[in-house]
Amino acid sequence: MFEFAAPAAGSVLKPAEIEGHLLVVEPVEYIESMPTAMGTSDAVRCIVHDLTTKTTYQEVLWFSSVLVGSLRSRIGAKVLGVMARGIAKPGQSAPWLLQDASGEAAAVDAARAYLSGAPAATPAAAAAQPPADDLAAALALLGAKPV
Repeated sequence: MFEFAAPAAGSVLKPAEIEGHLLVVEPVEYIESMPTAMGTSDAVRCIVHDLTTKTTYQEVLWFSSVLVGSLRSRIGAKVLGVMARGIAKPGQSAPWLLQDASGEAAAVDAARAYLSGAPAATPAAAAAQPPADDLAAALALLGAKPV
């Protein structure tokens, strides 16, 4: 008898929804010139672990050029950062970017604690909670917003 899996549903995760959140982003694929309703655009497909809300999102597509540029060379790696806005150029909106948190011991500890209990393939699943003091300390050091 055959075992079949249902198609994976992509998660909708807009950077504005997670601004100030401590994240572990796992870029899975870089997509060049992906057709969209607004023309073609480069994109990066990732798994996003939101340490602030203790939620994992699968199959997230991000199109922001700064995010794509910073994640495309990190396919297969885990990137630790805080979602933030960059500085807007004249006539343009501020780009979304990940502020590096890989050098902050409390953020690294919070990420390790979360990932050690995070489910590997369950979209938007709540995982084991890292110790509250590690997460709170990491967020405070990075100036991230608590939820």
